[in-house]
Amino acid sequence: MAETELRGRGAELTRAIAALRAAAHTGQGTIILITGEAGIGKTAMLHAVAEQATRQGYAAGFGKAEEMDQIAPGAPLLVALRSGARPLLDSDGFTGLASLYGQHLWLIDRIATLLEELAARGPVLIAIDDAQWADRLSRFALRILPGRLAGSPVVWLLTSREDRGTAIEELTAAADADGVVVHRLELGPLTSDDVEHLAVARLGELPGGRAYELLRGVGGNPFLTVQLLDGLAREQAEGRIEGAVPAGLITLTRRRMATLPAGLADLVRAAAVLGRPLPVEEAAQLRGEPLPPGWSELVVATGLMTGLMTGTGARVTFRHDLVRESVYADLLPADRRALHRRCWHYLIAAGYGPAAAAPHVQACAEPGDNEAAAVLREAAALSPPDTAGDLLRHALKLIDPGPEKCQVGLEAVDALVRAQRPADAIATADRVLAQIPGDDGAARIQVLVVRALWHMGRHAEMVRRIHETLALPAVSADQRARLISAEALTMTRTEPAAVALAAARDALAEALRLGDVTAEEIATEALGEVARNEGRHADALTCFRRLRELAGDRYLGEEITALQLLDRYDEAGELLAAARRDDTLPPSVLFAQMWQDFNLSRFDDAEADALTLVRIGDELGSHAYAVEGWMILSAIALGRGDLEKAYEYLAPAERRAQADADIPMPGLVLMRGWIASARGDAAESVRILKPHLMGARESRSYWPWWPGWMRVFTQIGLATGDEEFVAEATALAALGAERNPGVRSFAGLDAQIRGIVAGDLTLLAEAVEILRPAPRPMLLASALIDHGFALLEAGAHREAVDQLGDAWHFFDRVGNKPALAALQRGLQAAGSRRKPWAAPARPVSGWGALTDSELRVARLIGAGRTNREAGAELDLSPNTVATHLRAIFAKLGVRSRVQLANLMHTLPESSDVAQDTAVVALSDLGHPERP
Repeated sequence: MAETELRGRGAELTRAIAALRAAAHTGQGTIILITGEAGIGKTAMLHAVAEQATRQGYAAGFGKAEEMDQIAPGAPLLVALRSGARPLLDSDGFTGLASLYGQHLWLIDRIATLLEELAARGPVLIAIDDAQWADRLSRFALRILPGRLAGSPVVWLLTSREDRGTAIEELTAAADADGVVVHRLELGPLTSDDVEHLAVARLGELPGGRAYELLRGVGGNPFLTVQLLDGLAREQAEGRIEGAVPAGLITLTRRRMATLPAGLADLVRAAAVLGRPLPVEEAAQLRGEPLPPGWSELVVATGLMTGLMTGTGARVTFRHDLVRESVYADLLPADRRALHRRCWHYLIAAGYGPAAAAPHVQACAEPGDNEAAAVLREAAALSPPDTAGDLLRHALKLIDPGPEKCQVGLEAVDALVRAQRPADAIATADRVLAQIPGDDGAARIQVLVVRALWHMGRHAEMVRRIHETLALPAVSADQRARLISAEALTMTRTEPAAVALAAARDALAEALRLGDVTAEEIATEALGEVARNEGRHADALTCFRRLRELAGDRYLGEEITALQLLDRYDEAGELLAAARRDDTLPPSVLFAQMWQDFNLSRFDDAEADALTLVRIGDELGSHAYAVEGWMILSAIALGRGDLEKAYEYLAPAERRAQADADIPMPGLVLMRGWIASARGDAAESVRILKPHLMGARESRSYWPWWPGWMRVFTQIGLATGDEEFVAEATALAALGAERNPGVRSFAGLDAQIRGIVAGDLTLLAEAVEILRPAPRPMLLASALIDHGFALLEAGAHREAVDQLGDAWHFFDRVGNKPALAALQRGLQAAGSRRKPWAAPARPVSGWGALTDSELRVARLIGAGRTNREAGAELDLSPNTVATHLRAIFAKLGVRSRVQLANLMHTLPESSDVAQDTAVVALSDLGHPERP
């Protein structure tokens, strides 16, 4: 790489070099953000910093965002990953990203994994110029990736004209939250001394008179200074010292354009509109007519001579974006539109494809331009859903009302639904529905709309749209079947279960009669929802497995959840492990992973899963996922006896639910009631929970059927003497066992609840025996407590202490302080001679503050494992490993993997942790046992 000459930027370059050294030494993720006005020297600074990075041993990649090329999502980042003679990603790694191009979050996760593995071998620099023009996916990536790689030596070198714009603020806010170091290098004007040094270097002497005044008038902008000095140098070479070079760049560029032959000036204007490097041999295609002999050489020679262009004999581009922008700004609006059309046709004819032509189509096409609409549709077919949706929405503006508009509208709505932009999908659909004539076309669009509304939880609007559409006279049989299936799906949230079940069965029968797979999928989903809401989990599993045959892994999370509710955790674990092999878990599957860990009492991992789900939910803008995560965090905190933390976690869940009125609330209501009980206000708890408990049999949600809640309800009801409340909790427990025969969690819970209410030692002993081989430790521990205290009351102290001792060891291991305190009080009150146990308080920092899961992750990462490798050994997703790492860094006061490894190797030999981790850190690690 040729050395970049900088003048007047010594302080900024020194700071950047220090940041590079620090990142390489500490292993900490870093952002170097270079900002300043156009022409201030940001690109030159970027190249100078990149040169220093490569000298320090960084692997480097370079990308540039283009104002006229935002149609290719993620292009600046993807180009950076494959740029140069030694690209950051090899061809196999890069090719592997293609299948994720339409799934932005999974694409980012895969890139994070690949960069993390690359950074394990040495520091990495990713430089992206002109970030202010980055497309939506690139901005999303730059907001997420630095945080995901905060503990690895990855430096993000960015330039931007904005220093406080929305994109920059999002980037820096996310970086601050994730502990990424941000260095801002704001480039200001050159000093007068630096400008004069440049003048002497280029002219041989400091100019005087009018020329000197013009030099002062550029305000220290490096680009304008150089442009002005180059103009003066040409005047000197021509024997003219007029000093009449205009101070305004547009005027300056206009003057230079005037020196060009007319045809060549027209070509330069077209190149300015094109906005990308121009192969010289294609100049005739862009100009729209053959070039005279020798014009290819003239394009290069004249362009270089005037200072407008730069490049080799094969390809030319503008010397600076400001030059291109000034040529573009000097065009009349009608001329711009004409040149955009010329560029569009050139790009298609030259084989660059519709995606490259699409920005020019958008810039010049007007309503009624069917040719332009066709190009946008072709570009959309080659684009991921997010981009496709925007292209098709633009195409809709060009097409007159009619059948074609209906088809394009259908394509647009479908793309927006797949891009998880339901609000845009619905708004687009309504605009199209107002202009299309046919009933069946309207029905096809409404089917997509109601699916979007289902995911948004807007069931009443679904019903209204379905009924209005079914009332249309000319809806085809297949569309009618899909709408009827969707209506059955809404009934699972709005009608009694028996009504929804009958509707779903009828809808499925009609779908099968017609052979319509889409209608069959919707009707089968409705049947699965009904079965799950009624607690018939074997039936629900059958439906969700059929959905996997019909729609792939889209319903995998629901299938895993059904397996969990049937106590088939081994099978659920196999599906989760298979999903983790792709590095990422969709939110629905991560939700199932969270409950897998929670139900199996792996609370440290469940906590990390929940934090990951919250982060992903916020990244996707999905409040529902974030709410689920906060609720589990609140439940775990409550189990640990941290009532203040439980409140703290529940607050953001309630804020998100209030922000989105369509988020279902039963789980939040349950948590409020549970917290009120933990606070000692059982009456308030009953007041909160009773309306929901009494309506649980007709609940439009499956929350009452999670084993464990019924014991909480029963204890609360007994504490207040509310017989009706207790009777309903008992009946629901019995109903759960009846509907899930052979499932130990439900059968044991039923015996336990009846034993508690009746004070029946036989039933309580039966519950313990049923639950002992069951997979859920928490259920067994609660049964041991209930049986143990009943034995104490019966005077069977020896047997009671044995039962309570088994329960103690479980609660001690998971850190459930309320249960431990209750056990100790009960034993003391009963006069037990056994010495009370005392749960040691966990410190808030240092090695002793780490949970068992965090310690296992720390061992592996400290020994050099990547997130993916550690996740494979611990049966965790890379995302969950990253969440554990955040907690480890905070507790140990480190900010990178390198610092973690150093801390492990410098622990004193006498430290229990040091003795425990030293072997792991220096040996080939096996698979650590779970607690």
